This record gives sequence, structure tokens and C-alpha cells, in this order.
Amino acid sequence: MKRNLIGYITLLFIVSCTPLPELNNIDLKRWKQDKHGCDSYRIEVINDLLSQKDKLKGLSQNDIISLLGQADQHELYERSQKFFIYHLEPGNGCENFDDKYFKAFYIRFNSLDQAIDFIIQEIK
Repeated sequence: MKRNLIGYITLLFIVSCTPLPELNNIDLKRWKQDKHGCDSYRIEVINDLLSQKDKLKGLSQNDIISLLGQADQHELYERSQKFFIYHLEPGNGCENFDDKYFKAFYIRFNSLDQAIDFIIQEIK
């Protein structure tokens, strides 16, 4: 029993110290500063981000926040699933929002807190 506990704690320590992935062709500082997509930087680089989604799969919510910053919106779904939503175009938090649909990047987390799906949708 004691060996299992020590092994589990060691594994947990190793996993928690895994470095965040590097994303090519994306200025993460600019991504984080582009709240609600007001500056349209996120829409410029979303294809680069999507081409590297394998680097994001399996990351926890905290890892995604460390990498991409706080999401503009969160949604809870059934079975303990959660979505982080990053606005790609000027959204309702921007001065230049004109009350139309805009594109957003959704990251879906499963009940084990792992990023599993990445999609773009239009929202209002």
C-alpha cells in the first residue's frame, strides 16, 4: 500500500512538472492581450493554432489558461464537461462590436479535465 502511494505521488509530481508546449508562429502575449478579439490578432493566427492542436490535446484547464490566458467565456455542459471560449473577432466586450455574429474558438474539456476538442463557431 505504501509503495503504491509513493509511486502515485511520484507520478503526480512528474506530470505536474511537464512543461507547456511551444506554439509556432503565435505570439502568446499578443493572443492574451487580444481580449474578446477586439484587436483581431486571434483571427489572424487561428489557423496556425489549429494546425498545432495535437500539442493542446490532453492539457488541463490550468495549462490552457497558462498558455492562452483566461477565456472570454466559459460554458458548463452535461457530464462535467466544460468549454473555454476565446473570441476571435470583435465580440460584445469590444467598442467596435456591431451586434452581429462573430467567430469564437471553443476548447472542450472532458470530465477528467483534459482538452479533447477544438472547434470554431459563430456566436452572438
